[in-house]
Amino acid sequence: MISKKMLRLAHSKTREKQMTNFNSFLKIGVTACALTFAANAFADAQFKVPTYYSIELVDGSTNQYNYSRFNRTITLSPGRHQIVLLFEGQFGSMSEGRMIEAADPIVVEISDIQDGETYTFKYDIPRDENQASKFARAQKIQLTDLDGNAIPESKASYYILTSESGFAILRDYRQDLMSLNRLYAPNYVEGSKRGIGMTAYGSPTIQANASGNILNSGAAHSNMAMAAPEISYEQESNLATSSVNGGAVNRGSAAFRQLVKMYESADDKTKLEFVKYVMSH
Repeated sequence: MISKKMLRLAHSKTREKQMTNFNSFLKIGVTACALTFAANAFADAQFKVPTYYSIELVDGSTNQYNYSRFNRTITLSPGRHQIVLLFEGQFGSMSEGRMIEAADPIVVEISDIQDGETYTFKYDIPRDENQASKFARAQKIQLTDLDGNAIPESKASYYILTSESGFAILRDYRQDLMSLNRLYAPNYVEGSKRGIGMTAYGSPTIQANASGNILNSGAAHSNMAMAAPEISYEQESNLATSSVNGGAVNRGSAAFRQLVKMYESADDKTKLEFVKYVMSH
């Protein structure tokens, strides 16, 4: 028969074991919280790129920035930044959908982001081709932090970078911003890719771009709009009617053959922009 003394001893050992387990659990929890706090305290500043937006420039650079495709974030140093993004994406079914691209990018101006902060923006994500076309013209967004809280304009703002020429093939957003004296590019030197050289006598030289047809020269042109093919009034009306009705251009028409000829004579970069233009219109 078990005495009361033995029962009290067993109960005491059970309580002691429970307290030991609880203290161990408490220590683990406190350590985890401390590590989480420390990680947040020393986390990098970031900008999360929303769905259907692609990066065009970060502080004047087209590729020298820390971007993770896995979580669509740009790692930033504390301080000021300028991010240029373009709305584009495939909308509709795989067989009948088309590429929608905004004619103008948006420019996000960040005045002073700090370590541990993540900026992004939210908008009504289009569900179909019609909504995407409407949004591409308006591009109404709201800058927020990662929790969805609005960021005050004193810390970040945005604007749509329009152009007098409208949609342009091979448009250079860096040059557009420079023309407005609004480019923020601490590591970019204007003309660094324009053939700057030095003569034998030590005089600096700048080589101009080769002149000629943009489709054949292969030179980098900025703000160059592709001219419409020369078609008759009747052909133009047929193209407009086909576009309104959602139909395809007649592959046997002179206008289509001329478009194909222009496309085949273009360089790879121009071909890509040409395809984007055709699919978004």
